[in-house]
Amino acid sequence: MRLTVFGEATVIFGGVRVSRIPSNFFRIVVYLLLESRDASVSRNKLAQMLWSETDQAHASMNLRQSLVRIRKFQEQYNISLIESDANYVGLNLASVDTGSTEIDLIEFMISCAQESVDSILKISDLYRGDLLAQNEPNNSDFDEWLDNKRVKLRDDFIAALATSLERPDFSIDNKRLIARRLIEVDPYQEIGYRKLMQTASELGMITKVEQAFRECSKKLHDDLGVAPEAETVELYQRLMAKRLFRAPYPLLNSPSDLSFNNISADVQPPHLIQSPGELELSKQFTLPKVIVLFVPHNPADPMEQLAGSLVDDITIGLCRLRTLSVIAPYTSCRVVTEANINTFTDLHDHLGVDFVFDSKVVRRDGSCFLSVRLINTRSRHIVWAEKQTFDYVLSEQQYRQLSIRIVLSVVSTIERVELDRYHQQLQDPNAYYWYLMGKREIDSLDLSKVRMAREAFKSALIAAPDFVPALSGIARTMQREWLVLARNEKDILIEGEKIAKKAAPNDPEDERPLRELGTINMYLGKYDESLGYFDRSEALSPQHADLLADYADALTHSGDLDLALGKIQRAIMLNPLAPDYYYWVGAGTFHYLNRFSEAIGYLEKMTNPRSAARLMAACWARLGEHERAAEYRTYALEDNPSFRIDEWVESMSLRMPEHRRMYEASLREAGFQ
Repeated sequence: MRLTVFGEATVIFGGVRVSRIPSNFFRIVVYLLLESRDASVSRNKLAQMLWSETDQAHASMNLRQSLVRIRKFQEQYNISLIESDANYVGLNLASVDTGSTEIDLIEFMISCAQESVDSILKISDLYRGDLLAQNEPNNSDFDEWLDNKRVKLRDDFIAALATSLERPDFSIDNKRLIARRLIEVDPYQEIGYRKLMQTASELGMITKVEQAFRECSKKLHDDLGVAPEAETVELYQRLMAKRLFRAPYPLLNSPSDLSFNNISADVQPPHLIQSPGELELSKQFTLPKVIVLFVPHNPADPMEQLAGSLVDDITIGLCRLRTLSVIAPYTSCRVVTEANINTFTDLHDHLGVDFVFDSKVVRRDGSCFLSVRLINTRSRHIVWAEKQTFDYVLSEQQYRQLSIRIVLSVVSTIERVELDRYHQQLQDPNAYYWYLMGKREIDSLDLSKVRMAREAFKSALIAAPDFVPALSGIARTMQREWLVLARNEKDILIEGEKIAKKAAPNDPEDERPLRELGTINMYLGKYDESLGYFDRSEALSPQHADLLADYADALTHSGDLDLALGKIQRAIMLNPLAPDYYYWVGAGTFHYLNRFSEAIGYLEKMTNPRSAARLMAACWARLGEHERAAEYRTYALEDNPSFRIDEWVESMSLRMPEHRRMYEASLREAGFQ
């Protein structure tokens, strides 16, 4: 027989799980094992412990009835674990001594007293949750006693595992296993995350180091509102710094001679030249093609290594986008190291490259800079360039933000250049052109522009029916139109949901359809589904500012105001020249937090604050500025003369009734009917 009391209490007899076990069977076994040295206690004490809320006579009667049920149960399965006489109740542990009966609690206590690798691994396997996790409290002394024992056993388990993580006789695999078990039991125990980071580094799994740190940071922030301990942060920075001293590319024989202006080779080897058929096929592809290059002057220099790592991150960031085609790093490396391409024009002619992202480390006056530039291979013009102060002691956050800022600058520049090219040249517009046209208008809160964006996206789909960014764009225009018009009917939202669901399977790595589904489900009042979509989309693109702004809006509607405020502030930090929508979302969060002045401050940063006239009027009214409130009420009613509070409030997707009542009160105070 196997008796388990950690987590879900069970009895396994003959390999089969036993059902209909008397409710007090597990309680009595656990109490006798932990409370008495000889596993025996008087009937009066046991009765009073289990039924302390009643008098002794009734407690004794309850115990007697329980023991009768336990005896019948044990007779059915030929068990003799719990025994009793007129005065005592005890455990017959003879079957345990012979090995015919196994009790996980006894094995746990024995293993905790030992210090071998096997014993630690055994308690890691035995502890499957709190003691009698499914025990239903009945306001007895036993409940309080059980709570105390749970805490002690849990602490013993955590201490044993934490201590073992520092032992040299444990293998890396065992340490990782134990660290993960430690986190499962106590997700706020940072020593577990630190050990996962440390062992991942020893195994050369740098991405696992970052994953463990982010998991720790997210758990502490989301649940406790705190940052990791200094020891955890310092370990992470130290381990990540090690990657900076690995050469990102093979060593060059003469890197100082490598330049697209002075390479002396005249003939291109065949393995880097596309055939006419391949080149023609690549020209038919609508997305602009980018190659990312980094030429280190001294690959052994730590600053060059840091720059190489940053360029790797920038390449990954560009690859995550679905509106650019990025040359694979392997080809980029061969272009640099083998000197097989003479000029930027050759990159365009032989590899179909439209833009080159070129970067190098520059030292001047004792300071180090990263110089980056974007070259249009068709015109050979530098269309964007910047120089950033660069230091290997950059914090992880600064390092990441630098990467994000460069990626955003590259993308926006390419889109602007490409759109200008389409306007200047007489050619048939393709899917990418129409996508750019729609994208230019989609963030507008002007209804006519929103509808123009939708028509552009539809034109893109005529050229490329499965182009996910365009499908997502149509879904977005539908939820944006519903928002601007303050509609009560939700037909357009449901239609947008169908389109986003069609887009999502076409590219599981694109976060945009999930983002639109998150927003639409929010407006449909399906809050858990909405946040689930945003969780998945953020996992795909955690630094996407537009996504974070939408996530903040969903959190506001779901009532998680503090988390929402953090998301929108982070979105604005990542996208400082933010569109109006960001400030509208943030102002709405401030409104529900009763921070009306800050809400107005956000709204006044909008290019067109009139589009958020209702919210502006409501906030001014709350501050007692009724003339200002009336001014924006007039704007709101001019744009939507049929607006009525009752209809709008009825259609509002706010999870918290008090927020709905608050918004209604604000609008009425502003003079809306």
